[in-house]
Amino acid sequence: VPLLLFAVAARSIPFALLGILQFLSPSIQLFLGVWLYGEAFAGARLAGFCAIWLALLIYSAEGWRSSRSARKLAD
Repeated sequence: VPLLLFAVAARSIPFALLGILQFLSPSIQLFLGVWLYGEAFAGARLAGFCAIWLALLIYSAEGWRSSRSARKLAD
């Protein structure tokens, strides 16, 4: 049932947004592991995590900027 509900919901949003949302679950699991269970998180893991989220922020900002400019052209 959860997979069917996910498939229905995934069809109603853009794929770019779905891709970004797919990063939230592992990030939440990471935060739970670090702060709730005391897992080690430093060095290369921290650098990788920061690099992934920085790339996502750049990608999202570019998409937002291009959608704003497309709306301005349409007006």
